[in-house]
Amino acid sequence: MHLSQILKASLGFGEGTESSIARPTPNDTSRASFAASGGGQSRSLAVADFSGLTNSPSYPAHLAMSLPTFASCVNLITGTAAQIKPKRVRGVEELPPVWMMRQVDPDATYTTTLGHTLRDLMFYGRAAWLVLSRDGIPTERNPKGLPVRGRHVPINDVQVELSDNLADYSRVKYYVINGVQVDPEDIIWFEIEHEGILRYGADVLTKAKGLEEAAARMVATDLPAGIIYNQGSELGPHEAQDLIRTFQDARKTNAIALLQGATYESHGASSALDMQMVEARSLAATEIARLFSVPVSMVSASPSGNSTALLYSNVSQNMTNFVKQAVYPYLRCIEQTLTRDDVTASGQAIVFDVASYLRNDPEASVSWAIDLVGGGVIAVDEARSFLGLPPMDTPNTNPNLNPGEV
Repeated sequence: MHLSQILKASLGFGEGTESSIARPTPNDTSRASFAASGGGQSRSLAVADFSGLTNSPSYPAHLAMSLPTFASCVNLITGTAAQIKPKRVRGVEELPPVWMMRQVDPDATYTTTLGHTLRDLMFYGRAAWLVLSRDGIPTERNPKGLPVRGRHVPINDVQVELSDNLADYSRVKYYVINGVQVDPEDIIWFEIEHEGILRYGADVLTKAKGLEEAAARMVATDLPAGIIYNQGSELGPHEAQDLIRTFQDARKTNAIALLQGATYESHGASSALDMQMVEARSLAATEIARLFSVPVSMVSASPSGNSTALLYSNVSQNMTNFVKQAVYPYLRCIEQTLTRDDVTASGQAIVFDVASYLRNDPEASVSWAIDLVGGGVIAVDEARSFLGLPPMDTPNTNPNLNPGEV
């Protein structure tokens, strides 16, 4: 029986059902868990048990996405990544597109699969695709052929059985998806160098959510606009009501009030400004943007926690920094994973055409080229080619490099 049929049967799908895997209601308080065995013993491993990860609790994803700045950063990264075209190359030669560049999952668009993968990488530092079919061309490295269709699996639904022997060539014995055992060759596993924003940013997100809830309480609660104090003889209930009503009616048409005798008015509640809630919420937005390495002005935040940075920000430089710092690290993880020789033919690579995306903004592309030359990544003539210019030493002839390509 094919793996997809096994998963259908285990998840309650009958024949003819299109979806191979049901996406359950996510348990946001859980984290991707792992099981390991060795010497006949089994023990539970969590994501935090992997090298370099902490044991701090993970913040619930649905609560994090209810924070406007958090959702804005996620949407900025996934939306930008969806606009950057993937390419299949062999050296400097661009090859015709393959399956992952058109539609990974038969039941979902490329953009949807990419978005879910990026979210898992951002939130948990891990992502997984289930291989649905292969090209059927056997090789020594891939007897079953290379993958041609896959499906994103929510990372919280995936477990992995690991060997305790650190000397094993591969410690992964098999994966488990919703109780169904899956061979390692049928999973494409993405892993970035951090444990996920929901874990290392849990403290920042908790404080930000607390500020949002405090602001909501202030909006929902009717706070007294003022209090009238009487330090003279005690007034009866009717007299007190008459005094308050008269004062309210007078304030509707007059900006200044006169109180005689032993009565005086005092403001009855602190405003959001008095409690510095405005500044605190702005600072929280700034801290969330920093978790994603998103330039703060792109989410209407600022380094100082107020809203003035947009007046002085360099938009082009912001876009370049945003792509380099916030978007490309995740795309690079996907590139390296899909370029493995068990996913893509040996000698070929899957790359995202970041240069063409930045070239839509001339100032951003110039900044990108200067940074690459300054970092020793490319030569001057390669940078000129990226900008569509001929090499410096042959200005009147066709360049050896294709304009617009690095």
